[in-house]
Amino acid sequence: MGDVRPMVVDDIPGANEVWERAFSEMRERFHLPHQPRDAASDARFDSRLRHFLQHDAGGAWVSHEGDRVTGLAIALQRERLWVLSMLAVDPSTQSSGVGRALLERALAYGDATGPGIILASRDPRAMRRYARAGFALRPSVVAWGRLRRAGLPAVTGVRDGDASDLELAIAVDRFQRGASRGPDYEVLLDDAGQMLVFEDGARRGYTIVRDATRVMVLAATDPAVATALLTEALARCSDDRDVEVGWITAEQQWAVRTCLAAGLEFHPVGPVMVRGYPGPMSPYLPNGMSG
Repeated sequence: MGDVRPMVVDDIPGANEVWERAFSEMRERFHLPHQPRDAASDARFDSRLRHFLQHDAGGAWVSHEGDRVTGLAIALQRERLWVLSMLAVDPSTQSSGVGRALLERALAYGDATGPGIILASRDPRAMRRYARAGFALRPSVVAWGRLRRAGLPAVTGVRDGDASDLELAIAVDRFQRGASRGPDYEVLLDDAGQMLVFEDGARRGYTIVRDATRVMVLAATDPAVATALLTEALARCSDDRDVEVGWITAEQQWAVRTCLAAGLEFHPVGPVMVRGYPGPMSPYLPNGMSG
Protein backbone atom coordinates (compact mmCIF):
# COMPACT_ATOMS: atom_id res chain seq x y z
CA MET A 1 0.00 0.00 0.00
CA GLY A 2 2.89 2.38 0.67
CA ASP A 3 3.12 5.05 3.34
CA VAL A 4 0.96 8.10 4.05
CA ARG A 5 2.57 11.37 5.15
CA PRO A 6 1.86 15.12 5.13
CA MET A 7 2.09 16.74 1.71
CA VAL A 8 4.95 19.14 0.93
CA VAL A 9 5.47 21.49 -2.03
CA ASP A 10 7.79 19.03 -3.78
CA ASP A 11 4.89 16.55 -3.97
CA ILE A 12 2.79 18.81 -6.20
CA PRO A 13 4.03 17.58 -9.62
CA GLY A 14 3.54 13.94 -8.62
CA ALA A 15 0.14 14.71 -7.12
CA ASN A 16 -0.88 16.37 -10.39
CA GLU A 17 0.06 13.23 -12.34
CA VAL A 18 -2.00 11.07 -9.98
CA TRP A 19 -4.98 13.43 -10.20
CA GLU A 20 -4.91 13.45 -14.00
CA ARG A 21 -4.53 9.68 -14.34
CA ALA A 22 -7.23 8.91 -11.79
CA PHE A 23 -9.86 11.27 -13.15
CA SER A 24 -9.10 10.71 -16.82
CA GLU A 25 -9.56 6.98 -16.27
CA MET A 26 -12.76 7.49 -14.29
CA ARG A 27 -14.29 9.90 -16.80
CA GLU A 28 -13.44 7.60 -19.69
CA ARG A 29 -14.91 4.61 -17.86
CA PHE A 30 -18.22 6.40 -17.24
CA HIS A 31 -18.29 8.28 -20.57
CA LEU A 32 -18.22 11.68 -18.88
CA PRO A 33 -17.22 14.95 -20.57
CA HIS A 34 -13.58 15.80 -19.99
CA GLN A 35 -11.49 18.88 -20.61
CA PRO A 36 -8.03 17.92 -21.94
CA ARG A 37 -5.02 18.64 -19.78
CA ASP A 38 -2.94 21.64 -20.82
CA ALA A 39 -0.42 24.11 -19.42
CA ALA A 40 -3.21 26.22 -17.92
CA SER A 41 -4.70 23.28 -16.00
CA ASP A 42 -1.23 22.31 -14.71
CA ALA A 43 -0.64 25.87 -13.51
CA ARG A 44 -4.08 25.93 -11.87
CA PHE A 45 -3.37 22.68 -10.02
CA ASP A 46 0.01 23.96 -8.80
CA SER A 47 -1.52 27.23 -7.59
CA ARG A 48 -4.36 25.50 -5.76
CA LEU A 49 -2.14 23.02 -3.94
CA ARG A 50 0.21 25.79 -2.84
CA HIS A 51 -2.87 27.62 -1.56
CA PHE A 52 -4.00 24.54 0.39
CA LEU A 53 -0.54 24.01 1.86
CA GLN A 54 -0.51 27.62 3.04
CA HIS A 55 -3.97 27.58 4.63
CA ASP A 56 -4.74 23.91 5.42
CA ALA A 57 -1.41 22.11 5.66
CA GLY A 58 -2.82 19.84 8.36
CA GLY A 59 -5.43 18.55 5.91
CA ALA A 60 -3.04 17.83 3.01
CA TRP A 61 -1.72 14.26 2.68
CA VAL A 62 -0.03 12.02 0.12
CA SER A 63 0.59 8.31 -0.13
CA HIS A 64 3.83 7.22 -1.73
CA GLU A 65 5.98 4.28 -2.71
CA GLY A 66 9.58 5.42 -2.50
CA ASP A 67 9.80 8.73 -4.35
CA ARG A 68 6.56 8.15 -6.31
CA VAL A 69 3.32 9.81 -5.17
CA THR A 70 0.47 7.30 -5.42
CA GLY A 71 -2.42 9.27 -3.91
CA LEU A 72 -3.47 12.55 -2.35
CA ALA A 73 -6.15 13.93 -0.05
CA ILE A 74 -6.88 17.54 0.88
CA ALA A 75 -9.41 18.64 3.50
CA LEU A 76 -10.39 22.21 4.32
CA GLN A 77 -11.97 23.72 7.42
CA ARG A 78 -13.90 26.92 6.70
CA GLU A 79 -15.50 28.28 9.87
CA ARG A 80 -17.93 25.52 10.95
CA LEU A 81 -17.81 23.66 7.60
CA TRP A 82 -15.43 20.80 6.74
CA VAL A 83 -14.82 20.12 3.03
CA LEU A 84 -12.99 17.29 1.28
CA SER A 85 -11.45 19.24 -1.58
CA MET A 86 -9.49 16.42 -3.25
CA LEU A 87 -9.05 12.67 -2.95
CA ALA A 88 -7.42 10.63 -5.70
CA VAL A 89 -5.47 7.39 -5.95
CA ASP A 90 -3.37 6.29 -8.91
CA PRO A 91 -5.29 3.63 -10.89
CA SER A 92 -2.38 1.21 -10.44
CA THR A 93 -2.76 1.46 -6.64
CA GLN A 94 -6.55 1.53 -6.25
CA SER A 95 -8.35 -1.10 -4.12
CA SER A 96 -5.23 -1.52 -1.98
CA GLY A 97 -6.39 0.48 1.06
CA VAL A 98 -4.64 3.71 0.02
CA GLY A 99 -7.89 5.65 -0.47
CA ARG A 100 -9.21 4.57 2.92
CA ALA A 101 -5.97 5.57 4.66
CA LEU A 102 -5.93 8.98 2.98
CA LEU A 103 -9.58 9.62 3.84
CA GLU A 104 -8.96 8.74 7.49
CA ARG A 105 -6.21 11.38 7.66
CA ALA A 106 -8.41 13.96 5.95
CA LEU A 107 -11.37 13.26 8.25
CA ALA A 108 -9.14 13.76 11.29
CA TYR A 109 -8.41 17.35 10.24
CA GLY A 110 -10.63 20.10 11.61
CA ASP A 111 -14.05 19.44 13.14
CA ALA A 112 -14.80 15.73 12.82
CA THR A 113 -18.40 16.10 14.04
CA GLY A 114 -19.61 19.32 12.41
CA PRO A 115 -21.26 19.77 9.02
CA GLY A 116 -19.31 18.65 5.98
CA ILE A 117 -19.45 18.49 2.18
CA ILE A 118 -17.83 16.10 -0.28
CA LEU A 119 -18.29 16.43 -4.04
CA ALA A 120 -17.76 12.79 -4.94
CA SER A 121 -16.69 11.15 -8.17
CA ARG A 122 -18.66 8.44 -9.97
CA ASP A 123 -16.38 5.79 -8.47
CA PRO A 124 -18.63 3.47 -6.39
CA ARG A 125 -15.73 2.71 -4.03
CA ALA A 126 -15.44 6.40 -3.15
CA MET A 127 -19.19 6.73 -2.57
CA ARG A 128 -19.11 3.72 -0.26
CA ARG A 129 -16.24 5.18 1.78
CA TYR A 130 -17.98 8.52 2.19
CA ALA A 131 -21.34 6.99 3.07
CA ARG A 132 -19.70 4.83 5.73
CA ALA A 133 -18.05 7.96 7.11
CA GLY A 134 -21.50 9.44 7.76
CA PHE A 135 -22.19 11.45 4.61
CA ALA A 136 -25.66 11.40 3.02
CA LEU A 137 -25.82 11.01 -0.75
CA ARG A 138 -27.50 13.54 -3.05
CA PRO A 139 -27.29 12.45 -6.72
CA SER A 140 -26.22 15.15 -9.16
CA VAL A 141 -25.73 15.87 -12.85
CA VAL A 142 -23.50 18.15 -14.89
CA ALA A 143 -24.91 20.29 -17.71
CA TRP A 144 -22.55 20.39 -20.67
CA GLY A 145 -22.34 21.47 -24.31
CA ARG A 146 -22.67 24.39 -26.72
CA LEU A 147 -25.09 27.15 -25.88
CA ARG A 148 -28.38 27.81 -27.63
CA ARG A 149 -28.59 31.54 -27.04
CA ALA A 150 -32.18 31.77 -28.22
CA GLY A 151 -33.15 30.04 -24.97
CA LEU A 152 -31.55 32.70 -22.77
CA PRO A 153 -33.92 35.59 -22.03
CA ALA A 154 -32.68 39.03 -21.10
CA VAL A 155 -32.40 39.52 -17.34
CA THR A 156 -32.25 42.58 -15.12
CA GLY A 157 -30.60 43.21 -11.79
CA VAL A 158 -27.33 41.35 -12.46
CA ARG A 159 -24.10 43.36 -12.52
CA ASP A 160 -20.38 42.74 -12.63
CA GLY A 161 -18.86 42.07 -9.24
CA ASP A 162 -15.37 42.40 -7.79
CA ALA A 163 -13.50 42.12 -4.51
CA SER A 164 -15.66 44.88 -3.01
CA ASP A 165 -18.62 42.47 -3.20
CA LEU A 166 -17.02 39.78 -1.06
CA GLU A 167 -19.08 40.74 1.99
CA LEU A 168 -22.21 39.97 -0.02
CA ALA A 169 -20.77 36.63 -1.14
CA ILE A 170 -19.75 35.79 2.43
CA ALA A 171 -23.24 36.57 3.76
CA VAL A 172 -24.98 34.45 1.11
CA ASP A 173 -22.55 31.55 1.57
CA ARG A 174 -23.07 31.61 5.33
CA PHE A 175 -26.82 31.48 4.74
CA GLN A 176 -26.66 28.62 2.22
CA ARG A 177 -23.80 26.46 3.55
CA GLY A 178 -23.14 27.76 7.03
CA ALA A 179 -19.68 29.19 6.30
CA SER A 180 -17.78 31.63 4.15
CA ARG A 181 -14.99 30.47 1.84
CA GLY A 182 -12.31 32.45 3.66
CA PRO A 183 -9.16 32.67 1.51
CA ASP A 184 -10.72 30.65 -1.33
CA TYR A 185 -12.58 33.61 -2.85
CA GLU A 186 -9.28 35.10 -3.95
CA VAL A 187 -8.30 31.87 -5.71
CA LEU A 188 -11.62 31.68 -7.55
CA LEU A 189 -11.35 35.28 -8.73
CA ASP A 190 -7.68 35.01 -9.70
CA ASP A 191 -8.37 31.90 -11.80
CA ALA A 192 -9.77 33.79 -14.81
CA GLY A 193 -12.89 34.26 -12.71
CA GLN A 194 -15.65 36.77 -13.46
CA MET A 195 -17.98 37.54 -10.57
CA LEU A 196 -21.60 38.47 -11.21
CA VAL A 197 -23.78 39.87 -8.43
CA PHE A 198 -27.49 40.42 -7.77
CA GLU A 199 -28.42 42.78 -4.94
CA ASP A 200 -31.92 44.06 -4.25
CA GLY A 201 -32.44 44.55 -0.53
CA ALA A 202 -32.56 41.16 1.16
CA ARG A 203 -32.60 39.37 -2.21
CA ARG A 204 -28.96 38.71 -3.05
CA GLY A 205 -26.67 36.29 -4.76
CA TYR A 206 -23.43 35.82 -6.66
CA THR A 207 -21.78 33.53 -9.16
CA ILE A 208 -18.25 33.16 -10.51
CA VAL A 209 -17.61 32.04 -14.10
CA ARG A 210 -14.16 30.82 -15.18
CA ASP A 211 -12.75 31.53 -18.60
CA ALA A 212 -16.22 32.11 -20.11
CA THR A 213 -16.88 28.35 -20.07
CA ARG A 214 -17.57 27.11 -16.55
CA VAL A 215 -19.89 28.22 -13.76
CA MET A 216 -17.64 27.67 -10.75
CA VAL A 217 -20.10 28.44 -7.94
CA LEU A 218 -23.51 30.05 -7.46
CA ALA A 219 -25.33 30.96 -4.26
CA ALA A 220 -28.48 33.04 -3.88
CA THR A 221 -31.27 33.79 -1.44
CA ASP A 222 -34.09 32.54 -3.69
CA PRO A 223 -34.60 30.66 -6.99
CA ALA A 224 -35.55 33.78 -8.97
CA VAL A 225 -32.25 35.45 -8.08
CA ALA A 226 -30.36 32.24 -8.83
CA THR A 227 -32.09 31.92 -12.21
CA ALA A 228 -31.17 35.48 -13.16
CA LEU A 229 -27.55 34.92 -12.18
CA LEU A 230 -27.23 31.62 -14.05
CA THR A 231 -28.96 33.03 -17.14
CA GLU A 232 -26.60 36.00 -17.26
CA ALA A 233 -23.58 33.79 -16.55
CA LEU A 234 -24.46 31.54 -19.49
CA ALA A 235 -25.14 34.54 -21.71
CA ARG A 236 -21.56 35.66 -21.11
CA CYS A 237 -20.07 32.27 -21.93
CA SER A 238 -18.33 31.29 -25.13
CA ASP A 239 -20.13 30.38 -28.36
CA ASP A 240 -17.35 28.17 -29.72
CA ARG A 241 -16.43 26.09 -26.67
CA ASP A 242 -18.33 23.67 -24.46
CA VAL A 243 -19.90 25.23 -21.38
CA GLU A 244 -20.19 23.43 -18.02
CA VAL A 245 -22.54 23.83 -15.05
CA GLY A 246 -21.78 21.21 -12.42
CA TRP A 247 -23.16 19.60 -9.27
CA ILE A 248 -26.87 20.11 -10.04
CA THR A 249 -28.93 18.15 -7.50
CA ALA A 250 -32.68 17.53 -7.44
CA GLU A 251 -33.18 20.60 -5.25
CA GLN A 252 -31.89 22.86 -8.04
CA GLN A 253 -34.78 22.64 -10.52
CA TRP A 254 -34.28 26.33 -11.35
CA ALA A 255 -30.85 25.34 -12.74
CA VAL A 256 -32.31 22.35 -14.60
CA ARG A 257 -34.82 24.59 -16.37
CA THR A 258 -32.23 27.23 -17.22
CA CYS A 259 -29.69 24.76 -18.59
CA LEU A 260 -32.32 22.95 -20.66
CA ALA A 261 -33.45 26.24 -22.16
CA ALA A 262 -29.82 27.00 -23.03
CA GLY A 263 -29.50 23.72 -24.95
CA LEU A 264 -27.08 21.97 -22.59
CA GLU A 265 -27.05 18.19 -22.10
CA PHE A 266 -27.20 16.48 -18.70
CA HIS A 267 -24.73 13.78 -17.69
CA PRO A 268 -24.87 11.90 -14.35
CA VAL A 269 -21.81 12.62 -12.23
CA GLY A 270 -20.85 11.81 -8.68
CA PRO A 271 -23.11 12.82 -5.81
CA VAL A 272 -22.97 15.82 -3.53
CA MET A 273 -22.46 14.19 -0.12
CA VAL A 274 -23.37 16.00 3.07
CA ARG A 275 -22.72 15.43 6.77
CA GLY A 276 -25.07 17.08 9.24
CA TYR A 277 -26.78 20.30 8.19
CA PRO A 278 -24.48 22.93 6.66
CA GLY A 279 -27.50 24.99 5.55
CA PRO A 280 -30.34 24.75 3.02
CA MET A 281 -27.89 24.50 0.07
CA SER A 282 -30.65 25.61 -2.30
CA PRO A 283 -30.49 27.57 -4.49
CA TYR A 284 -26.85 26.62 -4.55
CA LEU A 285 -24.29 25.18 -6.98
CA PRO A 286 -21.18 24.15 -5.02
CA ASN A 287 -17.58 24.58 -6.07
CA GLY A 288 -15.40 21.56 -6.67
CA MET A 289 -12.48 23.04 -4.75
CA SER A 290 -14.20 24.56 -1.72
CA GLY A 291 -17.66 22.99 -1.53
